[in-house]
Amino acid sequence: MPRGSGGAFPRSFFFESSRWSQVKKIQTLFSVLTGICLAVVFAVTFGQVIQRYVFQLPMPWATDIIRIFFVYSVFFGMAVGVFKKAHLNIDVLVQVLPPRLKPWFDLLSNLVVCTFLSVVLRYSFSFMTANADQVTPYLLFPMSYVYMVIPFTAAFMVLFLVLDTVKLLGSLAGRGDNSSSAG
Repeated sequence: MPRGSGGAFPRSFFFESSRWSQVKKIQTLFSVLTGICLAVVFAVTFGQVIQRYVFQLPMPWATDIIRIFFVYSVFFGMAVGVFKKAHLNIDVLVQVLPPRLKPWFDLLSNLVVCTFLSVVLRYSFSFMTANADQVTPYLLFPMSYVYMVIPFTAAFMVLFLVLDTVKLLGSLAGRGDNSSSAG
């Protein structure tokens, strides 16, 4: 393995700005996908209301589309929140911590969220396969395709948290830069 400044990997392996620019591209992609999904939910809901109350014609397939795109928007949006480090924190506690303890709180937060997402990732595959025989009522779209977004986004969130934790550990050890987020 390549040797760097005292570790098994060179310092630039985890702190390289191009690696974080790749994360930024994934974040942008997920942000765009979230926006598209929410736009589809809005447009189909609006169309369904107009169709039902103006033309007195139901659009039964609309509920399937709304459900599918809403689920996708939730999970892509959740990934964007993790990439931006906007997930739930106890802000009052963070604000009263001395500056030297804030990186340790960030580390603890990363570990807790990463542990939770690892459990979600682990069980999402069995959840997806257990529902392989389910389909949406009107479109007959397999629900396992809908649930596929769970392991997909959870894997990216875990990967980001691992990279961010390694970067944070490097900065705590005095080897990296002092920022612990990608953006």
